[in-house]
Amino acid sequence: MTSTPRHESGVGGAAGDANAEIIADLAAELEQLATVVAGLATAPPKNRATPSEPPPRPWSWLRMPHADKADRLAELGDWLTQVLFAWPAAQRAILPCWMRHWDVIEELSMLYCCWRTAYLWEEATAGDAAEFLDRWLPGAVARIEVRLRPCGQGHHPDGARRDDTAALALVVDELRWL
Repeated sequence: MTSTPRHESGVGGAAGDANAEIIADLAAELEQLATVVAGLATAPPKNRATPSEPPPRPWSWLRMPHADKADRLAELGDWLTQVLFAWPAAQRAILPCWMRHWDVIEELSMLYCCWRTAYLWEEATAGDAAEFLDRWLPGAVARIEVRLRPCGQGHHPDGARRDDTAALALVVDELRWL
């Protein structure tokens, strides 16, 4: 009677059967995990049945129709009075002529968008509020204060917007001839 030699490494016989069983169990577990991961990738978050809304977008004043500008400016003014002026530094820095300065309006619009993102957006976190308070609010107030400093001395930009088109065209033409 000849016997089949058994390898000490466990490839044949009972050891081989045990290894095959372990491999089959691992393959079944791997398949189950793959199914769970695929389900997680397609499932909506547990606390929300609908897809999340994007964060608030900043306003583009240059492309906005005049009627919309009036509405947005009124909205911005309400926010200044009801929210932003709760910070004494903001109330001191933002002079009553702020609405006559488009650069200040742009700055305030950005700040308003950041505030809406931090406090009204459903996906907002405490980190968003902290960033608004620590970064965006003090930075914007400081920049506005610098921009409006001349107005505290009686200056207001009431004249027509400067148009450098003609002067720029001469320089552009000169550069094209070079």
